[in-house]
Amino acid sequence: MNTKPTWDTTIPFDFDGHEPNEKAPQSDLVTLLEESTVTLLPSDPVKQAMVKIFGGCPPEIKKSVIEDFEGDNFFHHAVWDTYDYSLNLVGARFYDIEHNQENSSYACKGGNFFNGEKLKDSPLLVTEDSTLAFITTYAVYHHHKVTDKGLKQLSQEAKQIYFVCSQHELLDYKRRFRDTGVDILALKIPCDITTNQSELDAEITGLIMASQSSEWDAPIPLIQGNTGINIPYPIDSLPPLAKLAAVAIAEHVQAPIAMTAQCVIGAMSHIAQSYVNAPDKHNPQGEPCSLFLLTEGQSGSRKTTSRKLADKAIIEHERKQYELYRRDLEQWKSGQAGLNKKDREAYGVENPPPNDPSTLYSDITLESIAGLYVDGIIKNASISSDEAAQFFGGHTMKSDTRNHALGGYTKLFDEGTVERTRSKSNLNGSGRAYDVRLTFNLQGQHEVLSDALKDPVLRGQGFLPRFILTIPENLAGTRLQDTSHQANNAHLDHRLVAYWTRCAYLLDDCPQPQTGHELHDGRFVMNMSEQAKQIDLAFYNEVERLQAKGQRYEYLQAFASRASQLARRLATVFAYFEGKHEIDATILSGACDIVRHSLVEWSRYAEIESKEENEAQKLLKWLIKKCTEQHVDRINYSNVQTSCPRPMQKNGKLLEMIIQQLEDSNYLRVETNGKKRLIVLSPFLLEKVTK
Repeated sequence: MNTKPTWDTTIPFDFDGHEPNEKAPQSDLVTLLEESTVTLLPSDPVKQAMVKIFGGCPPEIKKSVIEDFEGDNFFHHAVWDTYDYSLNLVGARFYDIEHNQENSSYACKGGNFFNGEKLKDSPLLVTEDSTLAFITTYAVYHHHKVTDKGLKQLSQEAKQIYFVCSQHELLDYKRRFRDTGVDILALKIPCDITTNQSELDAEITGLIMASQSSEWDAPIPLIQGNTGINIPYPIDSLPPLAKLAAVAIAEHVQAPIAMTAQCVIGAMSHIAQSYVNAPDKHNPQGEPCSLFLLTEGQSGSRKTTSRKLADKAIIEHERKQYELYRRDLEQWKSGQAGLNKKDREAYGVENPPPNDPSTLYSDITLESIAGLYVDGIIKNASISSDEAAQFFGGHTMKSDTRNHALGGYTKLFDEGTVERTRSKSNLNGSGRAYDVRLTFNLQGQHEVLSDALKDPVLRGQGFLPRFILTIPENLAGTRLQDTSHQANNAHLDHRLVAYWTRCAYLLDDCPQPQTGHELHDGRFVMNMSEQAKQIDLAFYNEVERLQAKGQRYEYLQAFASRASQLARRLATVFAYFEGKHEIDATILSGACDIVRHSLVEWSRYAEIESKEENEAQKLLKWLIKKCTEQHVDRINYSNVQTSCPRPMQKNGKLLEMIIQQLEDSNYLRVETNGKKRLIVLSPFLLEKVTK
């Protein structure tokens, strides 16, 4: 029986390199294939086995198997179609599935197009990895040697296109395809025949979603420091209601948006920690969702006012609870008035005095707050202060008990437990408390925080790495006002009213609608959706890879290793505030962006930084200034060559090297427009510049 391919056996062209020659005379296809073929698969028993058993091979590429053919040239050969870079059918590949002989493997010049029917609904993956092409269910174009010209051509055939490689190949492919504009997805490990299809697709999906969360990656700190360059806070990553509140506070108070956003997140964390736990794959009951937040702000940066507006609903709730406590306390005192000592003691046993319900503290020691937890007076609390000096400069953090205090705070963060050990003469004061929560929201001046942030004990012991940090720009000198601004009333702003109303609802002691979740000490676990799990995996691998030697987080491993955990906690707080019953992809992507921003901020305090401005910083500041003045996001390369700061202006090789450094660090891109080269700045650097 002769089973023919799905295409004609004669075609109106022959093969000339990678391009067909349409003017050539018609020829027999088999003859052309024999005359113009290359080896399809090497003598690799694993890949040969894949072909022989069709393991993982999508059915649409198994066009036919020729059981018999004239001359025995193609006896028992698998036949696959081949495509050019425009996805046009140009020929076929033949493989001897019986003999597995290398000299029996032939390939028409072209690539394989897998899962083509999915192209209208999914991105096109391009790869040089034949194993990946066999396994994934995405639409894939595979070629043994993809060219930049071919990649550009393929990008015209698909709405979305990604080149897929292994992590160790990433830098090479970035340089090779730098002018194509195609995103590159780097898999954590190369594919092999044992790779699970669903796990591979999940990783690819996560990488695609992560790349779509921002067209540009967050800038990587320059090796010798970028402390003079502020990276804008990813305000769009907050839930809509929280974002509007942060923006409104920033407008009314004239404070940096990063500062007001941190204040809003601190308020949300204080509320959420009482009712919900973050997902933890090692613990079905989850882990605390409490957040530790740290914001740098100079004197007069409106720290206090920003925090009070963000915490307004909490402060009012605390005041009402305190008024009830005072009333109950007066009644309790009245009840024992006039009683003799013996009766007063009996009255106190039968009627314990009411407890102060306050949970929002600005200055409290670990010893004091541990006592409140152990005695059962409170289960949830926040240390929220715009004077971080009270904390970092206090007796506890300066005394011999500092290490004990730091260990206590980290245990509260990780496990929600606290222990108080007293001497044998005071055993009644000893005890433990479980399922308790603590949120930190500290703000302070650079001079106060600098020494603490660079303290090797605070960094290495793991206390500071648990904090989400932001270092807002200083707005002093730009906060001008007019009569209309002075007439604004923040308390009438609908954005803030909506935010405060939501906070008050979540703080209400009345039972909230049941979510169907199992409760653990009054809290339920906010699980992740399947898409969110893929993003979580991709983010974990992204940050883990960047901790390797020579990578951006090599010297921030204590901080970077916490990134995935912090993102899940932050996403839990966001999801609860939004009234959702699980963490979706959008919420987790936003949380990951904020944690990425925090890592960039932490790197500005890295010990490897130099206070001396280097050439890359000089050029970057000059580019930002020029683009801001002209209200554009790009500048001609030739203008940079003739006008940039010295010594780059007189040294073309130095300029090329520095531009490459800035491009590799995600500050800019070099694009080609015809014969012109353009330098395009990252939108992270230009908030108000329009194209």
